[in-house]
Amino acid sequence: MLLDALFAEAGNLATMDEVIDAGVIEGAPGADFELAFLFVLRDFAALEPFGTSPSYSRFLQGYVAPVLRQLAGADVRLEGEMPAIGGNAACLALMASDETYDWEVSTVLRDWAKPFAPDARAVGLAVGERQRYRGVAIAFGDATAERITDDLMTSTLVTGKARGLT
Repeated sequence: MLLDALFAEAGNLATMDEVIDAGVIEGAPGADFELAFLFVLRDFAALEPFGTSPSYSRFLQGYVAPVLRQLAGADVRLEGEMPAIGGNAACLALMASDETYDWEVSTVLRDWAKPFAPDARAVGLAVGERQRYRGVAIAFGDATAERITDDLMTSTLVTGKARGLT
């Protein structure tokens, strides 16, 4: 019941002018998080109005906080178009030291996403300062998604079923 309300409220956010697509990955057993919400914004200028809107604050405080044990987020600028949200899905987020170059993060994310069809994956680097994650890859399909094990980077992985919220 609480999850239904959470998904409904996330769907309400998808109707905001700043949002062009939205979805959720419901984490399978072994996923690092129970849910991964995806809000695709129309452009970079939409980030601040979306992130500071009373609707988004109400979503986080009134719907997310009571249901989930922990929360992590990333504001990411995708290198290409967001694929259609649905079916088997994986979301990999990378943490890396400040000494790690952006091109290194991008390369690792692109390599991770290669088993998925080109039109079923998206990769992007974090925008702004002081984010937990330096980059994210999102992919849809039946390819196997594994955590990255690297001396310079650590990863968080959510795999499961995805569905659109728009």
